[in-house]
Amino acid sequence: MNKKKELLLKIAKRLFTEYGVAEVSLRQIAAEVGISHSNLIYHFPSKNDLIIALHHQLMEKAIALNQQVKTASHPLEGLLQSTQIGFTILYEYRFLMIDLPHILRDNKILHNTFLDLEKLRADMYSIEIQKAVDQNLMRQELYQGEYTGFIEHIKIFSDAWIASSAIYDSPENNNIIEKYVKLFMGFFYPYLTDEGRSVFDEVYFQ
Repeated sequence: MNKKKELLLKIAKRLFTEYGVAEVSLRQIAAEVGISHSNLIYHFPSKNDLIIALHHQLMEKAIALNQQVKTASHPLEGLLQSTQIGFTILYEYRFLMIDLPHILRDNKILHNTFLDLEKLRADMYSIEIQKAVDQNLMRQELYQGEYTGFIEHIKIFSDAWIASSAIYDSPENNNIIEKYVKLFMGFFYPYLTDEGRSVFDEVYFQ
């Protein structure tokens, strides 16, 4: 990507985060960068094109950082590491999650991409939960579909925690990521076996 596009995305991300997607125009972004409106739409014909490019940027960072995570010795360690990384990246692009219903309503391409990614995320959690059950770190289901419902709870929290933080937390708070990672990890504790809780305490409180 050329430097002009990188600068446009950087400024767009800052303005979207500060004012919200609906309140930011292409002309405002162009003025902030110091270029003409026609020059901007040469690179990004619409606001949706900017948003798609920023979402793609987010996904590239998530993939790159996850590849750097050390090989986890067990599922709970991997879960903590991937959650810390994922939440940090999402918070950098938090306008996407705060304005998610508006963005997906107006952007069918991104909506379909988001649905596909959500299916992959659900499959990933299903696999990791089964690994934890097989290793006696998480208990067996108490009723059929219990963990399917649990994964739905995970999805709801993952989609909503940033919007919640925008209401209840100051942006200057340096512990926002830590707060929500802790809340997220706490969801797993009731499902852990005694062995799983011992491992959890070792991983989380080391």
